[in-house]
Amino acid sequence: MIVALTALTFGVSAQTLNVQSAIQDLKKNYLNKAKAEIDAACEHESTKDDAKTWCYKGLIYARIGGDAQSKKPKFKNLAPDWAEQAYAAAIECKRLDTKNEYAEENKSVFRFVGNEYYNRATKAYNEEQYAEAIQLADKGVEMFQNTADKNFTEECLYIAGISARALNDTEGMKKYFSRLVRTRTQKSIVYRTLFNQYHQEGDNDKAMSVANSYSKNCKDNYDADLLLAEAYLNNNNLEKGKDMLNKALEKTKDSVALYSQLLCAAAGILENTQDFEGAEARYNESLTLTPDQFDANFGMGKMIFNRAVDKLTAANAIPPDDETGIYDKLFAESKDFFGRSIGYFTAAVDYIDRNMPNANAALKGKMQADLFNCLQALKTCYTRSDMGTEALAVSKRMEAIQNGGN
Repeated sequence: MIVALTALTFGVSAQTLNVQSAIQDLKKNYLNKAKAEIDAACEHESTKDDAKTWCYKGLIYARIGGDAQSKKPKFKNLAPDWAEQAYAAAIECKRLDTKNEYAEENKSVFRFVGNEYYNRATKAYNEEQYAEAIQLADKGVEMFQNTADKNFTEECLYIAGISARALNDTEGMKKYFSRLVRTRTQKSIVYRTLFNQYHQEGDNDKAMSVANSYSKNCKDNYDADLLLAEAYLNNNNLEKGKDMLNKALEKTKDSVALYSQLLCAAAGILENTQDFEGAEARYNESLTLTPDQFDANFGMGKMIFNRAVDKLTAANAIPPDDETGIYDKLFAESKDFFGRSIGYFTAAVDYIDRNMPNANAALKGKMQADLFNCLQALKTCYTRSDMGTEALAVSKRMEAIQNGGN
């Protein structure tokens, strides 16, 4: 960008001395002089309504910003508000440039300053200054929309969207993410976040619309097929839902690892629609392909555990004076489900114990959380299965983990 700015040249006819001098000093990189001269030109009656004046102001202030960001700036504190000044100048140049004489040069300013606002927005987001991040990202969007840089516009919209989400500003998140959907973004998180929000709100029509857009915009992405399958199943369209699950699986069949992982995702979707038989078949297929894994073991164990809890809850809802025997039936079914889930949780724990020592820090943190969840479930399963010794051993390990051990 700095090289591009350096290469820009203009004719000098019909200019006041200030504009002409500013152009020459910009070429020589005398930015302090160029700044003073162009500032004066922006206030002078003969040049303040000339698009060329404002174009040069944008170029000069952008160059000042580039210098300030360099390793060895020559004019570090010349214009701390250089981005704001360049931004305003570019907008004014565009307004006055009715013949588009300076459109390309002005675009370079928009692009350079837009990138600065994007960087500031990202920094603000990382520092958890979410409201500020949204304001900066909005400015970045405006700048990049003047350059037709679709990708940079998307990145600014994304920063604004995740910042709104961090503020629990649901309407703000929907506003920015919906705009991203209209740009045909490839970011999966945008579609999934919007889908989940609309589903949570009970607006299945909008959730379906988001899933359809994902499928159309990202045709080769199996995750788009998964989301559309979930949308169909949520609307009780079982046939289309299962067709989309199979379509997603078909896209990954050449990779055993990915296919096995996707089977678990498909199982989770089927579980949410109460298709426990279909979910169990997917989990078992995944375990057949990859016996040594966490996802399918934990997924199957969790599904069976939740069914046990549902049976127990139903049993406890039976009146004490009921003589139909339904309580005993539900209680026995609950106990059976708790017992069935033990093997899967145990396998999941064994997998974590073998692999956690070699995991990186981020993965290790996730595995520790998964381990504790498995142990909590195991403790309940052992207790409900009248396996007191095993339940006590699990309790002791959980206490050790809470005290910083393994």
